[in-house]
This record gives sequence, structure tokens and C-alpha cells, in this order.
Amino acid sequence: MDKETLIIGVIALVILIIIVRFLTKKAFKILIVVILIAAAGLFGYIYLTGIHTIAGLEDKYCSDFSDKTDSLKCACIVQPISDDFHERFTEGQLDSMNSVTFAKEISKALINKRSVINAKLKENNAMHLLKDFKDDFLKDKLKF
Repeated sequence: MDKETLIIGVIALVILIIIVRFLTKKAFKILIVVILIAAAGLFGYIYLTGIHTIAGLEDKYCSDFSDKTDSLKCACIVQPISDDFHERFTEGQLDSMNSVTFAKEISKALINKRSVINAKLKENNAMHLLKDFKDDFLKDKLKF
């Protein structure tokens, strides 16, 4: 877990304690606790299932070649992004990259490899897949 997530969790816990202390009705306390437990569970699920590494990106799009859309996204978008990451970072840096940095670097990789990605997508008559990829990635990052 990265530092930002830990800080957010600690702040949420402090706010929870303050809310529970100042609420006087027991029913509201129980309701707040249940809602916060559900929110924490949802946040944990989203965090654990999101894409935070190049390997996760490759697992999502490059593991099932029977799906034409995913195989095109893999060959035309994910592979150039992966190449860019491996050109700019060492394996150690890639392993220690947190999710916020990973999201920023994906944006840089898309810009760096824009011409390669566009050429491959045009070659396969699949320009719409770049928008789909961006929407998928943003949806994964903005779940919470």
C-alpha cells in the first residue's frame, strides 16, 4: 500500500472516531459505523482489483487473445506503453512505483508513443480502441 492510501485511511479513521464521539443517538452511531465499514470494504476491493503496474495492464489486455478487441488493444496500445516504460525505468523502479505515479506515467507513455500507437491502430482500422482504452483506464482509476 502506498503512502497516500495510508494517509487517507488514517484521516478517515480519525473522522470516524470524531463522528461517533459526537453523535448521541445509538441508531445513528450504528448506521454510520455500518456505512463506513461498507465504504472501507468497497475501497479495499477497488484498490486490490485496480491496475497499478505494467504487469497488471498486460494481464488485463494481453492474456486472452481470443477476444479481438483486447488483442488489438494489447498489440497497438499496451505493448508500446510497455516499451516506453521499459525504456525509461529500471525493473526496480517499475516494481516500486505507486498507483498515482503509475497513472501519471501512463499519460506520459501515451504521449511519447502517440505516433506508434496511432499508426498501429490505423493499420488495423481500430482508432476507436484508444478512446475505449482511456475510458477503461480512467474508470479503473476513478472508481472511488
